[in-house]
Formats: sequence, C-alpha cells, structure tokens
Amino acid sequence: MSLAKFNRVFLTVSAFILISASSLCAEEVLDPSSVYGPRIEKLCMVIVRNSDSQVLAAERGNVDIVSELARPSDIERLSRSSKLNMSLARGFHAFFLLLNNTAVPWNDKYVRQAAAEAIDRNNIVRTIYSGYCEPINSWLPPVSPWALPESTKTIFDRESSRKKLKSRGYSWNLAGLLIAPDGKAVPNIKLLTPLAHVAPTTAEMAEQVADSLRAVGFPVDVEPMDFSAMISKLDRKDYSMAVLAWSMGRNPDSLYSFYHSSMIADGGYNMTATRDKVLDSALDNLRFAKDKKEAESASLKVQHLLADIMPSVPIYSRFSVAAVSRSWKNILTTDKITADNIWSFLMAEPKDGQMRPMNIVLAEEPRNLNPLSASSAYSWQVLGMIYESMIATNPFTLEDMPGLVSSWNVKNCGTGKDIHTELVFNFISGLKWNDGSPLGAADMKATIDFLRKNKIPRYFDSVKDVASVSVSGNTLTVKMKGVSYWYLDNIGGIPCLPRKVLDKVRDWQNWNPMDRKDKSGPYGLVGCGPFVLDEYRAGEYVMMKKNPHYRMLKNKKDDVK
Repeated sequence: MSLAKFNRVFLTVSAFILISASSLCAEEVLDPSSVYGPRIEKLCMVIVRNSDSQVLAAERGNVDIVSELARPSDIERLSRSSKLNMSLARGFHAFFLLLNNTAVPWNDKYVRQAAAEAIDRNNIVRTIYSGYCEPINSWLPPVSPWALPESTKTIFDRESSRKKLKSRGYSWNLAGLLIAPDGKAVPNIKLLTPLAHVAPTTAEMAEQVADSLRAVGFPVDVEPMDFSAMISKLDRKDYSMAVLAWSMGRNPDSLYSFYHSSMIADGGYNMTATRDKVLDSALDNLRFAKDKKEAESASLKVQHLLADIMPSVPIYSRFSVAAVSRSWKNILTTDKITADNIWSFLMAEPKDGQMRPMNIVLAEEPRNLNPLSASSAYSWQVLGMIYESMIATNPFTLEDMPGLVSSWNVKNCGTGKDIHTELVFNFISGLKWNDGSPLGAADMKATIDFLRKNKIPRYFDSVKDVASVSVSGNTLTVKMKGVSYWYLDNIGGIPCLPRKVLDKVRDWQNWNPMDRKDKSGPYGLVGCGPFVLDEYRAGEYVMMKKNPHYRMLKNKKDDVK
C-alpha cells in the first residue's frame, strides 16, 4: 500500500488500520474474556538498535513485527512490501521538552512560556513526521477524553516570545543571542536527547527544537547521550533541558506524579522539579476527587494551571505505527493499540501451521530486568510479558477488566475526617506462578507492603496513600487514607510479585534476579504473565517461552475460577 493511500485510509477511519483477512480489527470479533493462549511456544525479542537495520530485517522476513516506526520514509517503504501489513493507532504517547524549573533561566515561568511560544510544532510535525503525529499544547494527548478542547491549538508566536523575554529584563547582543537581566550573556544551554541511532526522529526533533529556541536568542547545544545515562541525569535534576516521551495512561491523575512538589523526592517522577502551591492544591483536588464529576472539574483546573506555569513544553502526540508479517494470523489492532500488544502475542499463530517462534524487534538493550528498579520502556517490554496485575485493560474500550482477580468492589467507609476508600479484590482460585507454586492474595499484600516500606520510585505514587492491607482467603482488602476516584486503577494496576521472592530481597535497588550467585532471588524472574524468560544474550536477543501455568492457556481454563 502506498503512503498516500495509507494516509487516506488513516484520515477516513480515524487512525485505525490492519489489512489482513486473518487479523482481528473490530470489537465484535473478539471477546477478551474468551481469549486463550499463548498459542506460540516462544517469543523472541531481537535487539536491533539501528532503524535502518530494523526496516531491512522486516523486509527480509527476519522479524515478524517492527513497532514504533517513526520515520515516514520507513513507513512508506514497508507499506509497499507484499510480505507486510501496516498497523496504526492513535495512542497516549506524547513528547515533551523538559525544563529544570530550578535552573536558570527556567526558574522563571515567563521565560518558560517564551520558550514554549518559540517552538514551531507544526513545522516539526510536517518536516520530520509527514503528519504521523499531531502538535499539542496540552499535557494530555488529544485522544484522551480528559484533554482540553483546545489541546491542538497552535501557540507558536515568536514575536510574543521575544516580548515576554524583554518584559523579564532580557536583551539581545549584535549576534542575536540573549543577554540576561544582569547584563551578562546567557551561558550555553545543553539540550539532552537520546542517541540518534536509537531514536533518530527524536534526535532530529531535538535539533529542530534547538533551532526554534535559537531563533529567539537562546544559546542551545544539543547533547545526544545513552538513554539510561540521560534518565539518570533527569532523576538527579542534573540537567537544563531534555526531550522525552512517555505514555500518559488513561486518566489525568498521572499528572500528580509528574508535577506535584511531593514527587520531587522520595522516588517521585517530578523530573522538572516543579514546585507551585496553587498547582499542588489543584493536583490534590484532582487526586482526591470523590467522583467523576469532581475529577473532570479538577482536571480542567490542573491543565489550565500547567498552561500558565509551563513546567515542561508539550511538543506532539505520536501515532503508533507497526509493520507485521503476513505469515501470521489472529493479530489484533484497534484504534488505541497497534499490533505489538499482549493480545496479539496470546492469539498469534503461523498461517502455515508450522509452529515457530514469533520474532519481534526490541529497539534497545533492556539492561535492567529488576522489576523493582527498572524504569526503561525497553526493560518493561520484557518484564510486561512476565508479570501481571489484578486489573487488566480492555483493548477496545480501555476500561477495566479482570486480570488476576475475578471481581472487585470500591466503597467509601467512615464519616467526617475518617472517611476513606476500601478496595476489595477477589482473586481467581487456582492461580500459579510460572514455577508452578500457588499464587494468591497474600502475594499481592506482600507486594504492596514491600513497595510502601521501601518507597520504590516506580510505584511510590500508587501506594503512598495506602493505610493498610489485609487478606482473608482469596480476598484482598486495601484501605486508603482518603477518598479518591483514582485509587482503584492505581492499586489494581500494580504488577503482582511473589512473596517468597520479596522475603529474600534485602537491597531492592541492586537486586539482580538474573544473577545465579545472588541468594536474594532465583535465577530468572518468577511471574504470572504469559511468558517466562528463557534466555537473554546481551546485544542479541531476549528469548521468552510460554508459561505452562498461565491462567489463560486453553488447558488451564478449568483450573482457575
């Protein structure tokens, strides 16, 4: 299919496409509760860091799925292949320019506003991505039902940007570079970005962002670096600017993690070091909204405040594009997820009936496979196959559906200042870890208790309001310190870890479950997801094999209730 036709289809069907008679692409085709699998014996994640090599591997049939295609030339090239189908979805993936709010000149909100107005988002989208993303000026992607109606309205205005800078005492030298209010030249500002061979379009975007800022006088130098090293700098607040992308999830409560002042330290994700009392109050109201109506009002307030404070600068929201080999059937795509999703890996089967591993591209070394400390998306591409949570997500509606639990109940208890939310989860009977040992509510209690005690960054925001956790048979009860519309998803989405493993972990940061010599845990990773880690060869591949005890295997349907 040509790129032009691909774009026409995209415009016609709202960013939703998978062309194959043996693929699933409509809600009525699939009842998620009826799915069984994995039907494949092995899933091989081939580590291919170079984008050109990824495309070539797909064309040659060396890999079956290449996801997160960003360069339009690659999409065009692969769409012409008779061996491949293209999968496209509008998701929640957004790119931001992070500003260290404690560093000069970003400690002034008006300077941050000036930077936001200086960036020509439309030109970035047009020249780099050929329309496979949309410019945004909000902190939630436009596809989110919680996003502001004006989330795609352009704010690019260099004249206004210069006026704001002038009003804050800045001037310009003969070379057009900024002079600070103290009369000294603004020192060079480093813009961190991932290495080009890992994220070529992100690196190119960083250069264009830098050019936009230079156009109004900011002296910007782009500094590409290893992604893990970059994240480490962001965590320490040892930076001035950086470009970074993340998934905002299904609801605006995630904004609390990124912009509430309490999340600067103790494992929070406030990488911009945003500290604003009015914003904190609004985020508190959002976090502790008692119902959807309160949540909607608070969400609007928070987003308008962010537009004023401008702690980071939204750039664009990306469409997800994947190329899929036509040699497979039962590949699922929706308008919200591309083909590289857990449902595809559960249902996929070779068309010719000859069982073989499914090969998918892993664009970066996973490096850290400790589920307690791993933060990289590439690590969680692997870990997400091994671990599951109490509540899953319906791929069509993005609504909650049962995962490790058959049902749940949310109730508000107490009166006055003692009012609080209780979450009651009923675990499925007969669940097992991938080593065959029993899994139950006690494991989830151990997980939550461990995360609370150690204030583990990835999960800190989800568990910090937990008051107590108790178990009675297959029932887990979590009492929260207050009332919040968001507590169910925050707690229900935590991956369940085995109590027997956590009891042995003494140093969670340095725990390496892959180390045969480490007595704090077994070799490999004990999880309950559809796959088990079989072999990991650094720089080559991560081989996963089917979990023989997985709850959704066809022969296990009668074992779990």
